[in-house]
Amino acid sequence: MPPEQPLAPTLIAPDEGRAALPRSIAPMRPRIASAPFNSDEHLFEVKWDGIRAQLARDPEGIRLTDRRGGDLLKLVPEMREAKIPEGVLLDGELIVCDQRGRPSYELLAGRLGPRAAKRGRGPIFVAFDLLYAEHLPLLARPLEERRRRLVALGLGDRRVAVPEHLEHDGEPFFDAVEEYGLEGIVAKRRRSPYVPGARTADWLKYHVTPRADVVIGGLVCEEPRGARFVLCGWSGPNGLAYAGDAYVPPYLGRWLDDATRDFAANASPFASPMALREGLRWLRPSLVAIVEHAGEEGSELAEARFRALRLDGDPAMAMCETPVEVPTAPATGPAERPRLVVLQSLPFGK
Repeated sequence: MPPEQPLAPTLIAPDEGRAALPRSIAPMRPRIASAPFNSDEHLFEVKWDGIRAQLARDPEGIRLTDRRGGDLLKLVPEMREAKIPEGVLLDGELIVCDQRGRPSYELLAGRLGPRAAKRGRGPIFVAFDLLYAEHLPLLARPLEERRRRLVALGLGDRRVAVPEHLEHDGEPFFDAVEEYGLEGIVAKRRRSPYVPGARTADWLKYHVTPRADVVIGGLVCEEPRGARFVLCGWSGPNGLAYAGDAYVPPYLGRWLDDATRDFAANASPFASPMALREGLRWLRPSLVAIVEHAGEEGSELAEARFRALRLDGDPAMAMCETPVEVPTAPATGPAERPRLVVLQSLPFGK
C-alpha cells in the first residue's frame, strides 16, 4: 500500500473570504416626534430634502439604488464618479441643492424626471450611515460606532458628503435648522442597531413645516387650471382612509392633471363612502404625494397643500402616525455649536 500523501494546502484568494454586498437593504425609517427635544441618548442630524438611497462599490463598480432596490445610476449617471472604497455600502440621501446650498426636492425631481432639467447644484449623495465596510456587515453595531467608522473613511468630494451631527442639544439644533430654511431634524439613539425595513422610535424626525406622505385617491379638476385639490388617503388594515383635501398650487395644477391620467379609475379607492363633486376624478391608489399641512384634526390633515409626487413612494407606507413623545432636558453645549454643525453639514455651505 503506497504511503499516505500529505494534503496539499488550498489557496484561497483574499476576496473569496469576504461576503458579497447585498444589492440593497430595506432602509430603517424614523417615526415622528411630537416636538424637538434634548437628550444624552441621541445624536441629532439634518433631515435632508431628497430621496432615500444607498451607495455601494463592489468588484463590478458603483451601485446607487433607491429604497426599493431600483437602479438610480441611469437617472443620475454623474454619480458613477463617486469615490468610495470597495466593500462599502452607505445609507443616505440623494439630493440637489439650490443656489443657497439648501437641498430642494423640486430640483431633484426635475433631475430625475423625463425631461431631466439640469438645474441646481449636485446631485450629491449625503452619507449618514455605514452598513458594510470591507465587505463585512455592521448592522448589529451601535449607531455611534457606525458613525465613527463612516467618518474614518475620509469620504467627501463633489459627489459624496458626510454630514456632521450634534450630541444632546436637539432643541437649539432644530432652531438652527429652521433658521437656515431646511426640512427638519432626525434624532437617533446612539446605541441603536440598524434594523432593515423597521419604522422605529430609535429614530425620530421632526419637520420645520409639518408634512406627510399620503396616497392620492383622486383629484378635483377644473378647466383650464387642471388639478385644484388632491384627495388624500392613509393606508391601513381596513383599506384606504380619507385624510382630507390638499390644495394644489396653480402652477402645478395642469402638470399634476396630466401626470396622473394613466392612473384614472372608475370607482372610489376609499374604504368609506365619498360625496361626488364637480370635476372629481378617481385614481388608482398607486401614487404617493408629499403634502405640507397645519396639523391634524382627527385623522384628517388641516390646511394641507400639495408639494410634489414622491418619486420612490410606497402606498403601503403612507400611514397615519401617532407622534412619539420624548422627555427633554436642559441644553448643555455652546450656543453657537448647533449653527456651526448645520453649516458644516451642508455640502455647498462651507
